[in-house]
Amino acid sequence: MDHIEQATRSNEAEINQVLHLEADLAAWLEALESKPEAQQFQSAHRDFGLAFYAAMSGLYRQAFSNLRSFLEVTVGATYLSSHEFKRRQWVSGRLDISWKAITSTESGLYSTPFLKEFCPEAIDEQDEMLGDLTQAYRRCSEYIHGNVSTSQMLPTEISYREDIAKEWLSIAKSTLKATMHCLMVRYYKDLSQPLRGIVEGSLEDHFSHLVSARKLLGLPVEGIRS
Repeated sequence: MDHIEQATRSNEAEINQVLHLEADLAAWLEALESKPEAQQFQSAHRDFGLAFYAAMSGLYRQAFSNLRSFLEVTVGATYLSSHEFKRRQWVSGRLDISWKAITSTESGLYSTPFLKEFCPEAIDEQDEMLGDLTQAYRRCSEYIHGNVSTSQMLPTEISYREDIAKEWLSIAKSTLKATMHCLMVRYYKDLSQPLRGIVEGSLEDHFSHLVSARKLLGLPVEGIRS
């Protein structure tokens, strides 16, 4: 409890930002609750909750591990939703998630062929968003697999480390935003108008600087960077 109190007291602004993003993610999961992959989304959401608790409790390696699990499962389910046969094999345990396949520039979630079918408005943003996705995954992996630089940073006992807590919160923010962008790319155009209304606030809050989101929301795009 002492650790949690210190972590929350020292990072109140950052924590509020993470919780705001998490609430927006929950809105997306509500809009997608009828999808076949909804169960995987909910499971990943629980992983994020565990990651947050671990980060606030000083269990830093576990915090990064659960954060990566959240990212893998959410983005993996989003990608495999367009490959029903493979999705069913994944759910039944006959196929493992392939991060290489998900991030493939030829056929992955941000490949040009995929975006042309689901969200051509985001084609000009594919390099930037894929970069955000892979960077978050890579940093989590460095903590999980005992990278020398990160291993030296981790305390040998449960004790508060402000630098690690702040990094986790920063990566959590970028992870949540990256996953919501993936959900936008894959699902927004398929949602009914009432369901779009559930998630439009999150798009305007976090992606109104992107041409893709502004086009999808019907906002003016003149003078906005792609």
